[in-house]
Amino acid sequence: MNMSEQIRSHRKDAGLTQEQVAAYLGVSAPAVNKWEKGNTYPDVTLLPALARLLNMDMNELFSFREELTELETGQFANEIAETAIKGNIDAAFEMAAAKIQEYPRCDSLIYMAATTLDGVLVLSDIPEEHRETYKKTVFNWLERVSDSADEKIRYSVIYLLAAKYLQMEEYEKAGSFLGRLPDVQTDKTLLQTRILLHEKEENAAAVFLEGNLLQTAGRLQNYLFLLLEIEEQDGKHREAEEIAEISEKMCSLFGLWPYGAVVPRLLIALFRKDEKQSIQLIEAALEESQKPWDVGVSPLYYRSLPKSSNRLAKSFARSFIAEIRNKEEYEFLRGNAELENILVKYEKISGI
Repeated sequence: MNMSEQIRSHRKDAGLTQEQVAAYLGVSAPAVNKWEKGNTYPDVTLLPALARLLNMDMNELFSFREELTELETGQFANEIAETAIKGNIDAAFEMAAAKIQEYPRCDSLIYMAATTLDGVLVLSDIPEEHRETYKKTVFNWLERVSDSADEKIRYSVIYLLAAKYLQMEEYEKAGSFLGRLPDVQTDKTLLQTRILLHEKEENAAAVFLEGNLLQTAGRLQNYLFLLLEIEEQDGKHREAEEIAEISEKMCSLFGLWPYGAVVPRLLIALFRKDEKQSIQLIEAALEESQKPWDVGVSPLYYRSLPKSSNRLAKSFARSFIAEIRNKEEYEFLRGNAELENILVKYEKISGI
């Protein structure tokens, strides 16, 4: 908040009228009104008395705070997300950079801005050269708070950076960050839920559980994908197929994105270099990705999530097709005319 907002907010918190502030300071009520509107500012000689009257220190009066409140940080994250979603991602990054420059030691702000805009980048369709520039900015912000004194922020950032470096196949860096995480982490979900229920916040408790359940189901699905890969590499094909079947069932049981039901069989086909099966499953995966994800229809998430969302379609198609064209595991399919026609088709559908 700037000075005018500080004066107005603290005056109201103190239960004072503009006339009472004016009488205490020996000025007119219209003068106080102008301060609160930002049209003029108090004379410098009045500032100590004004700060005492409003029960605030001089630094706060001048907005020299090093931190934003949790509410202010959350509101700002919503602002930059809305700006980006409306198509102005450049402005969203500029807003974030300016706010971080204003509060350079506010780790919660930097973390919130980085993770919010990182998520926005996944869904955006900006040119690749701009995307890389913004990815670097996000990385810089995350690394900046990877030593945060706030344990929750520090561990969240370390885990996120480790995952990103792993995805980039920079295994040494990924291992370095993972080594900084504690060996034991306590799941506080059930305890937090019971506290909310005790406070008669039944809906908040259900929403909290829904979010955690979706995250947990997603993690379990990824565990199964990885376990399937291990079994295939180890030559245990029957076990891999049984895990694939379990993973497929998870999608319907836990209301996950239907695309995920295609992944297990595709992983097996790729490992076995089954060209025909791989191409059929790639097409099936791309087709599923274009359908809305009816996540909020599930009784597990209906309180907190929309009934339908197809916002992932374009971004998924873009990243999946890029993966097929560039990653080593798809090398045996390169040059296949049928596959190329499928990729071109979905590039057009997704506006790539």
